[in-house]
Amino acid sequence: MATNSGNAGPFDSDLRISEHFPRRNYEDWEEEARRSLRGKSLESLTIETHEGIEIKPLYTTEDLPRPPLQMPGKAGRNWSTCCPVDLRKPEEAVIEAARGLAQGADSLWLKVDRRISGWGRLNIGVLARLLEIAGTAPIYLDGRGAAPALAAVLAAASRRTGSGRDFRGGFDFDPLGTLAADGVLKWSLESSFHLMADMVKWAAEHAPGLRVIGISSIPYGNGGANAVDEIAFALATGVEYLRRLEMTDLAPDAVARSLRLIMPVGRDLFMEIAKLRALRTLWSDVLAACKVSGDGCTPIVHAVTSPRCLTTRDPWVNMLRATNETFAAVVGGADDITVLPFDSAIGRSDAASKRLALNTSTILREEAHLGAVSDPASGSYFVERLTYDLAFSAWKKFQHIETSGGMITYLRSGAVSRDLSDGFARRRRAVATRLDPITGVSSYPNLREEPLQRESGKRSARRSPDDEATAVHRMVGGERESFATAVEAAQEGLSVLELLELLPDDGVAESIVSLTVGRDSRLFEDLRNIADQHLAATGSRPRVFLAGMESSKEVRSINAFASDILAAGGIAAVEGDGIESPEMAADALAACGSRSAIICATGERADEDVPLLASALKERGAQRVLVCAPPGDHQSAWRSAGVDGYVYRGCNIHAILADLLEVERMDHV
Repeated sequence: MATNSGNAGPFDSDLRISEHFPRRNYEDWEEEARRSLRGKSLESLTIETHEGIEIKPLYTTEDLPRPPLQMPGKAGRNWSTCCPVDLRKPEEAVIEAARGLAQGADSLWLKVDRRISGWGRLNIGVLARLLEIAGTAPIYLDGRGAAPALAAVLAAASRRTGSGRDFRGGFDFDPLGTLAADGVLKWSLESSFHLMADMVKWAAEHAPGLRVIGISSIPYGNGGANAVDEIAFALATGVEYLRRLEMTDLAPDAVARSLRLIMPVGRDLFMEIAKLRALRTLWSDVLAACKVSGDGCTPIVHAVTSPRCLTTRDPWVNMLRATNETFAAVVGGADDITVLPFDSAIGRSDAASKRLALNTSTILREEAHLGAVSDPASGSYFVERLTYDLAFSAWKKFQHIETSGGMITYLRSGAVSRDLSDGFARRRRAVATRLDPITGVSSYPNLREEPLQRESGKRSARRSPDDEATAVHRMVGGERESFATAVEAAQEGLSVLELLELLPDDGVAESIVSLTVGRDSRLFEDLRNIADQHLAATGSRPRVFLAGMESSKEVRSINAFASDILAAGGIAAVEGDGIESPEMAADALAACGSRSAIICATGERADEDVPLLASALKERGAQRVLVCAPPGDHQSAWRSAGVDGYVYRGCNIHAILADLLEVERMDHV
């Protein structure tokens, strides 16, 4: 790059920057960091993740793993945008699929929720129309326990439309994932593996581009699993499938080529990038140990923006979360990416939200050109180290599962449920204390927000699956048939529900201890619902009085902090103006109609003001008096004056808000 020699300034014409800017080393950074911390130690900057991995404030070349990680995968990172299609209303599903493909989707993900009516009536007619619309686009299934029957109908539809051996996509049969998600499985696992082997053999003969097996970590993610758990459970499930299908004379390479990994991608950008990279590395190691080589050794990863991270309050923020999660999926090396619409947690998404979801992926690919680099995170000291640490921890947990008897034993024994219960509780504590803040819900909530309305699914009231299955059982004479026979039956028009009774079964259902599942934001959304019910019943929101006898910038900041916390529970803050004495504060409390107060005072005046205010407020009937400050040496004296608790950064604000709402609700019963 040339510059005007007559006006070159302090730099040489060839911009040899290294000669003008002195090279800095770790010691220079350490010295500057200590100065800026003003007495705090450097160790205070180190944090520990939910996975138990320490994150340092700075990474250098010394932190790079030796030898460097090898990322398996194709050259270039262009990915497939996979559009979810809700099958609960078959006629609408056809329109939805056509619209998704026209708006940029590369593949379709057909989803069945067995708790909602409509899925059982699906037959070859509907799926044949979907295949005609899809053309050469791959189609994947999310059928949970109905996956084999839904696969049979899809296979029959591919014959009717002439797709034949060119048909691509996946049946995604995952009996262990279904058992984890639902707590029950229609067939025993032994029957499931025989059925899985039958499906793999059918696909090898009729549609070699199909991947029959799906290993989904979404049930575990919804149950509170961290990145280590998700990877370890996926590896252990994959090894279980390889092992069990080898007993049916299927070679590991045949199973590997028929399998793909389905992973949720959450809010923690770098952890999610590292999770996908670690998964790809470890799965390749597993297959290499099984003597699988060639294309079958390349992991196929389908990333889905996390259902657990969706919110129903201020749902528009979900679009930003989805963008962050999609970026992480791309950088982590996902092959297929599904962006859930921002209103997915509320009910059936509308056309606009579905288009926004598709466009999220399209913008990152077409406008941001993220697919132009094969491994964007390669060379990042932090990401490389995090990937290594995550892979190391996940491999140790995988080995623990294997020494415990494998994934089947781990599920049946309740170990998965126990592991995730602990993790679920830790996550709830992190959300409750705002260590893990949720924008629009626990942080910066909008009390004037109008709830978004969407159609919700309803359980079927027509007839029970058992009644219909009994009729089919009589029709087929009580004999169970192979997957190939089920495909033939689907061609004759049998529905998904009818086909479930045709498939092989030993009559022994599987069941385990159910996982505790829930979105992260539910803690505070439940409080908001209680507050909204109070508003509907009384015409006003629950209120808490902010008491203080000084007006300054610092006090206004304290008031804003307290108001933000109260709003997270749907509670309105009432600030007193011109209060000059404890008696005036007590009068203002009575006037606003609240039975609770938060004292907001600065450190200089708190020792004097808090006892006086607390005593006066309690005398006027306040049932709860809190102080917006961390507890200290004065705690005992202030309790004697009437202080019930403290509000501060890091406290359990969920517990505080639940208590305040209970006080207000009892007052109006």
